[in-house]
Formats: sequence, C-alpha cells, structure tokens
Amino acid sequence: MVERTSGSHNKGGSRKMAKRITICAGIDTGKAKLDVAIDGSSEQLQVDNTVEGHQALVEWLKGHKVKRIGIEASGGYEQAVVAELRRKRFVVVLFQPKQVRAYGTFHQLLAKNDKIDAKLIAMCTAAVRTIHAAPDPRLQPFAEHLTMIDQITEDIARLKNRLESCRDTRIQGVWKAQIAPLAKSKRAELKALL
Repeated sequence: MVERTSGSHNKGGSRKMAKRITICAGIDTGKAKLDVAIDGSSEQLQVDNTVEGHQALVEWLKGHKVKRIGIEASGGYEQAVVAELRRKRFVVVLFQPKQVRAYGTFHQLLAKNDKIDAKLIAMCTAAVRTIHAAPDPRLQPFAEHLTMIDQITEDIARLKNRLESCRDTRIQGVWKAQIAPLAKSKRAELKALL
C-alpha cells in the first residue's frame, strides 16, 4: 500500500504522531462512460466503459498511486470494471446510491453532474473506515439469481397492494392475471437454486 506520512516533530526530532493517507478515487458509472476523480485532487478522467477503457483506467490509477476506489452500484454497468479493478489488486468499495446521497447530504454537497458525482464518491471512499473483503467471484451468478427472485417478489407485492386498494372487478382480474405467472416463475426460480 502506498502511504504518505505526516506529523509533527519535537525538539529532539522524533515523530510524535504519523498519519497514514491512502489515495482514494471515486468512479461514477454510466452505461457508456466512467467518470473518475481522486479525493483531494483536481485530477479527473473519463474513459469508455469498455475493456479498453478499463485498461486505460487501471494505468491512470496506478500512475496516481491510487489504492482504494469507490464505485456506486449502477444497475450492473459497474460489474465489469469492478471485476477488472479487483483482478488488478485494487481495493474496491461498492456503494449503494443511498449511501453516497446520504454522505453528500450530510456534508451539504449536492451532485449536479457525473464529474461532481465522481468527486463525491471519492470523498465518500476516503471516509470509509472499515473495508469488507470482496465477495468470492464464484458467487456472482448465485447473487444475480437471488436478486432476480427478490425483484419478482417485489413485483408480486406491488401488484397485491394494487389489488387490495382496487374496487373495480375487471381491474382486479388484470392484477390477478399478472400475479399468477410471477408467482409460478418465482417458485421455478427457487427450485432452480437447489
């Protein structure tokens, strides 16, 4: 890990305290582009969200001695770059969008565009005190399957809520007709996990 130390010296020249600084970056992920910022720096980068763009990103991050990167979950658009960064031995912190928004709100920082979002994610990354181990990549297909089942469950719940508040029998029939295949699909997907 690349670290800089800073501290104060007393008359004897000994160091009273040392502060370790890990250089952190933030990535705002889009379908086509990645906007990147380094915490505490004006340095920014934009690359394509492609294999070639990921390679350019890795070289840029290494050149700036970045060790920790924060990235916001973005509907799956972040998965390939996260996997590549972890393969290259970077520490990657994956944030839920709510976490970054809450951090920005607390610090009265309202993101206005992708470059500002990247800076906010970099700041949020630098503030993280506990780094959790990356999940085993072999579990990714299992996680995606569970996410799909959760989404089907949410769709069923939404339709049931509509059904409860609806008095029109024709519309009730429409909601029930949509619930039945979703429930069947959910049962099939749960069996597929076994």
